[in-house]
Amino acid sequence: MITDLIQEKNCFMIDSVSDWKEAVKVACRPMIEQGFCTEEYEKAVFESTEKFGPYYVLCENLALIHASLAAGVNETQMAVTVLKKPVKFSPDGYDVRVLVTLVAKDRVSHMEGIQSVSNIFSDPEKVQKILDAPSTKEIYDLFISSTCENK
Repeated sequence: MITDLIQEKNCFMIDSVSDWKEAVKVACRPMIEQGFCTEEYEKAVFESTEKFGPYYVLCENLALIHASLAAGVNETQMAVTVLKKPVKFSPDGYDVRVLVTLVAKDRVSHMEGIQSVSNIFSDPEKVQKILDAPSTKEIYDLFISSTCENK
């Protein structure tokens, strides 16, 4: 269930980050601190980015931060960090304000999270609600309701 995959305490709002590397660190920090993954996971994101570029920047405003299943994952979980000021992951890339960190221990347990992200980012109104959210509870509620509406 989506409520097992994302917790309100893993939704954050911050002003800005200095660059894409800080964005990845900020996005991964709660997953590491709570034991859902190890620092190896964050390292794997950096290594993948060096090798393939920022493949996880999916569209304007969205980076779906993730790495290999084998990279220090302990439990499937998701975190959402909304930046007030955008960051670019490459000079000619999209402005990103929503960092969704997805830590998955297998190929199936995170699918509701992917569905929720897809439902939100296919609807400009929902994206704007995330960007304008007055609280982390609003962000959490939108992710929960965006999964439930297709059931």
